Amino acid sequence: MAPDIVGPPCNFWLLDPNSGYDLTRPTPNSPPIKKRITLETINTTPITIDPAKTALIIIDMQNYFLSPALGRKQVACHRAEEALLTHGIPAARKAGVQIVHVTWGLSEGEMDEIPPVLWRAFGYTYEEGVGPEKRRDRGIGEDMGEVTLEDGSSVAAGKMLMRGSWNAEIHGRLKRGFDESQTTGLVDVKVNKNRISGFWGGKTEAIVFLEEKGIKTLLFTGVNTDQCVYSSLVDACNMGFDTVLLRDGCGTTSPEFAREMVEFNCTRTFGFLSTCEALAKGVDAMLNTR
Repeated sequence: MAPDIVGPPCNFWLLDPNSGYDLTRPTPNSPPIKKRITLETINTTPITIDPAKTALIIIDMQNYFLSPALGRKQVACHRAEEALLTHGIPAARKAGVQIVHVTWGLSEGEMDEIPPVLWRAFGYTYEEGVGPEKRRDRGIGEDMGEVTLEDGSSVAAGKMLMRGSWNAEIHGRLKRGFDESQTTGLVDVKVNKNRISGFWGGKTEAIVFLEEKGIKTLLFTGVNTDQCVYSSLVDACNMGFDTVLLRDGCGTTSPEFAREMVEFNCTRTFGFLSTCEALAKGVDAMLNTR
């Protein structure tokens, strides 16, 4: 039985009832590409992707959201970071999948353009049943002072989520991996965003880079699952990218139902739901196929 063509003639997937969706963008009569990753999904059919047209997107895994020096003790977010370090990133490197960090990194000029909702999100706090929202000590763009690191040394945290500051830098071992990649054949890339979504506003840094590289499939990870990760994934999906959420590579401080909502919609509406572990298994299978 011939596979179904899913999509218009200029941009389509193939669906085989036995092997699942082929997202490698083959022509109808061409043989399949040899270097391909089959990725098991959660609750849906498997997908096959072309590593040369795929990027591992890591959203907001920055000191501001993850560093213990800032009191971050979100177990789910650190568990997601560990899944990336253990499974997702090593698999991407072995397969030649581009790694892209999409992080908050506002410029001084952008501070005059961001909407009030961001000032509220990072500058005010609210406890249900306790009273009106209250101003935090510091808000977006304001200096966060000195912080003490785990080794006892101190560092200037810089202005909140501003480009070039310590608090907006990639966190811990992820940063070390990023730095080490700069001397390899396929370097990790870091692009800045100035909204909850890294794919909002037309030709963002992320979109320009991915389009120039000819990347079609995006594997989303990062924090927070239901906020910056999800909004970036939805915007990317609406722009025509193939989007896959790797759920063990995502974490959030929100209630459990928020994560469940994201995973439900990624399974049924905005692409596919998989894991970093599944990516690692798919890459190993690809490399072991002769």
